[in-house]
Amino acid sequence: MIPLGFFQVLVIPVNLILIQLRIGESLAIPLLSEPIQIRGVLAEKHAFVHLSGRERREIECQVGHYLHPNETHCCIKCHKGTYLSEHCSGSDKAPKCSVCPENAFMPTENNSPKCFACQSCRTSFQQIIKFSCTKWENTVCGCDRNQYKTTGDSEFLCKNCSDCHNGKIRQDCTSDSDTICECHRGFFLQEDQNKCLPCSSCNKEDCQEQCETGMETKRPSNSTELVSVLSFLTIMFAIGFVALTFRTCKKYFPERRFFSSCTSDEQLKKQLASKTADKAKNSLLDIKEETILGTMQVLPLGNSQGQELPDCIKSARETRISDSPVVLYAVMDAVPVLRWKEFVRNLGLSENTIERIFFDHRPVRDAQYETLKEWRLLANHDATMERISQVLSKMDLSGCIEDIQEALAKQ
Repeated sequence: MIPLGFFQVLVIPVNLILIQLRIGESLAIPLLSEPIQIRGVLAEKHAFVHLSGRERREIECQVGHYLHPNETHCCIKCHKGTYLSEHCSGSDKAPKCSVCPENAFMPTENNSPKCFACQSCRTSFQQIIKFSCTKWENTVCGCDRNQYKTTGDSEFLCKNCSDCHNGKIRQDCTSDSDTICECHRGFFLQEDQNKCLPCSSCNKEDCQEQCETGMETKRPSNSTELVSVLSFLTIMFAIGFVALTFRTCKKYFPERRFFSSCTSDEQLKKQLASKTADKAKNSLLDIKEETILGTMQVLPLGNSQGQELPDCIKSARETRISDSPVVLYAVMDAVPVLRWKEFVRNLGLSENTIERIFFDHRPVRDAQYETLKEWRLLANHDATMERISQVLSKMDLSGCIEDIQEALAKQ
C-alpha cells in the first residue's frame, strides 16, 4: 500500500509545471530591447521568448548597401564596371567584386551576379560605332556624315540626307532628321521620298495644288521683294529726316559755326566786295574796316572839332573791347569751336588757366565766355580788336574778322 504522504509530495511539482506552461503560453517577456549599430547596417533587434525559442530580427540597410540573402547582415555594393562574385561574410567584411569581362559593362553600383552584354551596331542598317563599349558604358551607335536616323530606338536605320535637287535647302539635315527642301517653280515635293519631282509627273491633288499655285516658290520671292521695298523706304525716310533736321537747324541758327573754319583772305576780299555792294544801300554800318580807317585818316581828330567821334566810327585797332556779352558772343560765334583753345592760347592765356576754366564750366559755350573774359581782364588795355585780328590772321582765320564786324554792326 502506497503511503498517503507520497501523493501530497507529488502534487507540488506537477502544479509548478502547469503554472509555468500557462505563463509561457499567455506571455512573451522581452529580454533585450536596444538599437544595434554595425558597419553598413542600422537595425533594431527585439528578442522575444516564445514557445519555439526563435529570435525575430528586422534589418534595414543604408544607401550603397544591400541585404545579405540570409537576411542576417548588410553588405556594401560593388562599384560600376564590376559585378558581385561572392557575398560578404559579415557586416564588417567586404564582398568579392570582379571586373566585367570583355564585351560586357555595368553602369551603376550593384549586387548583380553578372554584367550586361555590350550591344553591337548593325552594319546591315548602315550603323557605325560612335563610342566603343567600356567596362561601365554601353556601345553608342550612330550614323555616318550626311546621314540621319529614321527612328529614335536602337533599331534605327541610317539614310542619306536629301540634296534637294530641283530645289533649295530650307533646313539642313541633322543626325535625327532629314533635310527640309523647298522646290523650284514647276516642281512639287514628294513627301515620302523628300524629292522635288517635275509637275509633269503629278497625278494627285496635293501635287496639283502645289504646281498650280507655286506656293513653294512664290513665298520666298515675295519675302525677298518685301524686304527690299521696306529697306528702300527706310533709307528714304532717314534721308528725308536728316534733310528736314538740317533745314530746321539752319533756319533757327543761321549764324552759328560749329566745325567749319572762316574764309581765307582771297575769298574774304571777294565776299567783302559782294557784301559791300549789297548792303551799302541799306546801312552805313556795313562799310569795310579799310574804308573806315581811310576816313579816319582824312578827318581831323583834334579837340578843335568840339566833340568826340561816335563809337561806331572808332577804329577797332585802338579801342579796348567792351565786356558787354554782345561783343563777347560775337567773337565766340565767329571763331570755330574746335579751334577755340588755340585761339585763346594765342591771345596769351596760359594752358593751366584754360584747362581750369574748362574744368569748372562744363558747358563748352560757358567755358568760351569765361576764357574771353579772363583774357580781357589780364590783357587790360591790350585787349583790343587789333590783337584779335592779329591772332585770327596768324591762324589763317582772317575771314572771321569780317564776321565779328558784321555781328556788331547788326546790334
